[in-house]
Amino acid sequence: MSDHEDDFADLELEIEQTDEPEVAELPTPVDWMGLSIHEWGEEIGRLRLWVAQIVTEWALPASVVPPCWEQHPGQVQLLGALRDGYDTLYHEMQPGTGSIDWQRYWAGGRAELASITGALRCTPTEHRADKLQDWARSIAEEGESSEYAAAADSRVEMAVQNHLNKGRTGGPLNVVFVDFTKDR
Repeated sequence: MSDHEDDFADLELEIEQTDEPEVAELPTPVDWMGLSIHEWGEEIGRLRLWVAQIVTEWALPASVVPPCWEQHPGQVQLLGALRDGYDTLYHEMQPGTGSIDWQRYWAGGRAELASITGALRCTPTEHRADKLQDWARSIAEEGESSEYAAAADSRVEMAVQNHLNKGRTGGPLNVVFVDFTKDR
């Protein structure tokens, strides 16, 4: 074996022994609506720490993030999305523009938080529960078996039938539906 072959053998051995550097994965956003109650409890604890830090760092008033924010799903989801964005944009794999991108998202997020908080009517010392629309709560809790869902399905079916009947008779069509049963 020549000296050059020894050099190549050593190089090949060195390459084999060199560990590939681990590439850190980007954080995965939290799907708050898809969490079990146990997962939600764990995630809200992590989010609470981040929210406390951001409220302190930015000296945000209760008109932007009220003390009862955890009791308002809309605020939890928005704050969670902002935290997920922060974690992603400050991740080591991001380019140097990640921080300025975060500032843009954060500016819009603060405005949306203030808008949501204003609609809640909560004060720094008093929580007011979200006013949920009956139809939405019924469908969210009972699904397709909800009487609201059944009534909506009936209205849609009636509108489709009326539309198809008017189309066959040449009458004016009030709602546009595509009849996928016809050959084109």
